[in-house]
Amino acid sequence: MSLALPILDDQPQRPTFARGPRSLDAVKLLRISLTDRCNLRCLYCMPDEGMTFAPSDDVLSADHVVAVAAAARSAGVTHFKLTGGEPTLRTDLEDIVRRLAALKPVELSMTTNGLKLGRGGLAQRLAHAGLDRVTVSLDALDEPTFAQVTGGRGFKLADVWRGLDAAQAAGLGRLKLNVVVIGGVNNDQVAQFAALTHTRPWTVRFIEYMPLGESHLTHRGADAFTVDNADIRAAITAEHGPLEPLTRDDEPGVGPAEIYRLRVNGAPAPGRLGFISAMSQPFCETCNRLRLTATGQLRACLFDGGEVDLMPTLRTTDPRDLASNPSALQALMATCVSQKPEVHSGRGNRAMSQLGG
Repeated sequence: MSLALPILDDQPQRPTFARGPRSLDAVKLLRISLTDRCNLRCLYCMPDEGMTFAPSDDVLSADHVVAVAAAARSAGVTHFKLTGGEPTLRTDLEDIVRRLAALKPVELSMTTNGLKLGRGGLAQRLAHAGLDRVTVSLDALDEPTFAQVTGGRGFKLADVWRGLDAAQAAGLGRLKLNVVVIGGVNNDQVAQFAALTHTRPWTVRFIEYMPLGESHLTHRGADAFTVDNADIRAAITAEHGPLEPLTRDDEPGVGPAEIYRLRVNGAPAPGRLGFISAMSQPFCETCNRLRLTATGQLRACLFDGGEVDLMPTLRTTDPRDLASNPSALQALMATCVSQKPEVHSGRGNRAMSQLGG
């Protein structure tokens, strides 16, 4: 005898194979947001009316950042990534980099919009302080689209290219470009972005738009602007020919991108292409990161929280004591990672600028 079970939800289901690791041993990357402030107002990051930023007294001090990073390092975390908002807005950024580098992570990197890297020798100073590599967010290759995406703050593409050149000259590792693909806004430029790898040894990474918190785009429909990376790959292939899959063995970082390269006149292109498909193919089962917000919350997931507040511990314990006895912070980290969802939801509960991406 068989039973016919009712269909409770006939909508497309998120993959059931995704089972996020819930052990601190699985965490290899700590993303550290140094500020929720930014000099841009990108469509996918902030609402039209702007953000209410955290008061400076509520933002992690350099001592707090180092205390959390040291606890993570002693727990086996190997990579640190500095994020924002825009991390180059922190006036003590060089000091933070120097102190984190002293913890001897496998890699210390930073994600930035690149606007300040070419000013005042900042890229060179960060490299001297111990920064290994930068990832630059760039979502357009023409001025009108750049202004549209970034909120028309008066910056030009030339400002970003100056920062990229400065990072390259400073020896900040193999550069990565992050491109958030937005349907009807910049998805017609993916083949142009891919062409950058013909002449530059960079990894250009295409990231599916993720509806997070309150932003200009989420106000207009949470999923309306997500472009499946399968369609992006098809557009690149149509313009440049087949994509050759690569392993991550020679790719810096411990991120989730699937890596490919093009060929130019039969020879391998010097650069690579990466695809981060959080919406169409959630990779929760291999998630290896925690996120520290600028106000001291530890997040197990970009979308769904699993949030643990470190501030009570940080504010009531001398940073030197935390450095010598990191067990309290490590216990909070273990609690946080245990709350990772099996599969993240379709929309995040906080804005990108508040989480550090």
